[in-house]
Amino acid sequence: MACQVVLADSAKEDANQIYDWVVERAPVRGAEWLDMLMDRLYSLEQMPHRGPLAREAAAAKREIRCLLFGKRGRAYRILYEVDERRRTVCIRHIRHGAVQDIDPEGLSPQVFR
Repeated sequence: MACQVVLADSAKEDANQIYDWVVERAPVRGAEWLDMLMDRLYSLEQMPHRGPLAREAAAAKREIRCLLFGKRGRAYRILYEVDERRRTVCIRHIRHGAVQDIDPEGLSPQVFR
């Protein structure tokens, strides 16, 4: 099933903050990091269900999935939902793996255009 990938404002903010952090520490790696992240996000167009349910799914009472991006100690968790009816993958957040889980209210559904 081919899907359209849509980034919530919260995911865009997360990506921008992480990008700024990467550029601050390794300016020449920023663009490469962002390209790799986008490749990972848009890979969900073809296989949207490949990520397992996220730790936050039970508390949110929704099928929030998690896809890892990066290397073990520096991996980021891409939190997303699949809308079968609309054939859409909504990226909710991009978080460092060491960061505390998101409160269910931080994963509230949003309206997309």
